[in-house]
Amino acid sequence: MARQSSEIGVRVGILAARGVAWTFSRFGLGTLRWLGAVVGGLAALGKSRAARVTRVNVDLVYEDQDQAWRRRLVRRSLAATGMNLFEAAAMWTWPLSRLAGLRKHSEGENLLAGRAVGRGAIVLIPHFGNWEYLAYHLNTLETLTPLYQPPRSKAVDRALTSARNRLGSRPAPNSLAGLRRLVKALQSGGLVAILPDQVPRVDSSVSAPLFGRSALTMSLVSKLLQRVDADVVIGTATRVPGGFAVRLEAVADAVHDPDPAVGARAINEAIEAVVARDPAQYQWEYKRFRLPGQPDIYRRR
Repeated sequence: MARQSSEIGVRVGILAARGVAWTFSRFGLGTLRWLGAVVGGLAALGKSRAARVTRVNVDLVYEDQDQAWRRRLVRRSLAATGMNLFEAAAMWTWPLSRLAGLRKHSEGENLLAGRAVGRGAIVLIPHFGNWEYLAYHLNTLETLTPLYQPPRSKAVDRALTSARNRLGSRPAPNSLAGLRRLVKALQSGGLVAILPDQVPRVDSSVSAPLFGRSALTMSLVSKLLQRVDADVVIGTATRVPGGFAVRLEAVADAVHDPDPAVGARAINEAIEAVVARDPAQYQWEYKRFRLPGQPDIYRRR
């Protein structure tokens, strides 16, 4: 009975969220970004998990910068997170033709269009800029099969899946069945998307350098490439005035190395290159530097 009541509450929350999204979708992109920046900037002043983890990561990676510079980066990064939240109203409700008009520039699409017939490709999508917009754009090129972590609530899962299906994606849950779907998509020459900078389970990760420090990095990409030889690119949708600049770039050949640690290093190097272009558009909210058997640097003090 308690579980049923909880699920009913979740469904009511989803309806409310859709109502809020519809309300905010009436605003233009500039207003949505402004609202998001305000909310994210306020979050930077508090003691939320997102603010705390962001501060720890920024302090670690940019320890050579003075504290004032680092605190500005924390505020700007959390403001960008807020923008993502409010931009979701557009992603979930705007007509696809209107979303198409947000693409102000694109490059690197030849990396996907030029691959051999029947050869699959993996697009690594770090939490930079607006990754949901990048997924939308990739779906205008060919059907995308993105891997995602299902939420605990089935109602929330259905709502998110429906929203992504609207953009053309065919999401695969991070489960045995979902991983089989990824392999099948690659074997048939399809396009797969993976978020490479989340915190993986210890039993499905390796330690690899990231910004000069050891970080838990998923070994999934390496495992997929040992099953199916596929191209690997990294993609971003960078926030620019009036929309987004889409960019696809090749990942170093070392990503195909049979040693997962070597492949993970290549992935992290690609992420570093992306972040270096605009660190404020990166979401620094993942505990990548927490390693098994070592003190938890993210523990609240």
